[in-house]
Amino acid sequence: MPPAVDGSQADRDAAAARIAAQAIDAGHPAEAAGILETLVAPRHHMLAILPAWHRDLARAYVALGLIDGAAGQYRLALAVAPDDEVVALGDELAAILAKEGSAGIVPDTLGPNGAKYFDLHWVDRGNGTLDFAAAFTLPQDDADGAAYTAATYRADCLALKSQLLGGAAFSSSGAKLRSFGKGEAAKPANDLADHSLRMICRRDPAQQVKRVPAIDGRTLLARYRAQRAQRTASAPSGGESGAHEAACRAHVEMFVGQLAAEGQVSGPSWQVRDWWDIRTEDFSEERRAAATSAVTALARADPGAARAFQQACVQEALSGGAVPGM
Repeated sequence: MPPAVDGSQADRDAAAARIAAQAIDAGHPAEAAGILETLVAPRHHMLAILPAWHRDLARAYVALGLIDGAAGQYRLALAVAPDDEVVALGDELAAILAKEGSAGIVPDTLGPNGAKYFDLHWVDRGNGTLDFAAAFTLPQDDADGAAYTAATYRADCLALKSQLLGGAAFSSSGAKLRSFGKGEAAKPANDLADHSLRMICRRDPAQQVKRVPAIDGRTLLARYRAQRAQRTASAPSGGESGAHEAACRAHVEMFVGQLAAEGQVSGPSWQVRDWWDIRTEDFSEERRAAATSAVTALARADPGAARAFQQACVQEALSGGAVPGM
């Protein structure tokens, strides 16, 4: 049985991570990836992201054939792993690179809320600083039509700070929508940003270049969205379904529970909950508990992100006809 989700945030995170590891061992990498992508997403600065979570997500990505994602997670794990784990992690990374080829551009995650791709090529600027390029791809265009951004950064590897040097936002067709200029050097805002900076600062001498290469955000956008679409489309039905339906059920269940505690549950709220219940009625109790654990962890770590996910799930149910006439 899955562990209970009460206790400290660290306990809940650990429970979710254990469930994900069990899912990998049981041959359910998509389920594991769905849980672990929540755990390694940008979180409150007081909440840690453990190297083991990166490692397990890398293993799930390998099983799903997402080699660039796996390479990114292994590199993130290597950036913060204790010395006694570095050799084993390096061996796992070397094994997939030997089989699949070098991944010179890697994402920080392939989760549903977007992916930041880091070009591992770097330009030495002296005194422990280097320049590099990165692109952030969105799962869908934003209100202004932007689909991705591409930018150049400077990393101060001694002070562990990064600085935006300049970049732009682009539409999915590659049209430049707006530019942005130089920012202030700053410490990472959360553990994922910290791990990403440390990953960049573990510079490979073989990837040193004279000039920061232009990063092809449009190609990365197409890759990211195709991978997300493939994972959604390939999720089997019934008891083997993907993490999205289970997560939405858990989000809506939490939402209705909050309304019930306030005495404000309306008929449409129950209909939305029932709509998700029907879509997950064949799920095992363990799978539902895993989703609840991950959703609870997200709600405690990042209430804003949890509300956004929750609202998206409600909207999906409404669009699917959960409440006739709406």
